[in-house]
Amino acid sequence: MKEEHKRASILFGALAVIAIIVWFFNASFGKGLLLGLGLAALIYILRSFLPKRQ
Repeated sequence: MKEEHKRASILFGALAVIAIIVWFFNASFGKGLLLGLGLAALIYILRSFLPKRQ
């Protein structure tokens, strides 16, 4: 795994922990954070691994 991907996975993991903690205090906002984080992770994965345009 590249160093860039390691840093990104640590960042996404830390943000997921924060979103789960927020979920305990405000369920709808926490769900929204997790949904947004999942969408951001999906976009990151697609942009990282799909071939780049010339």
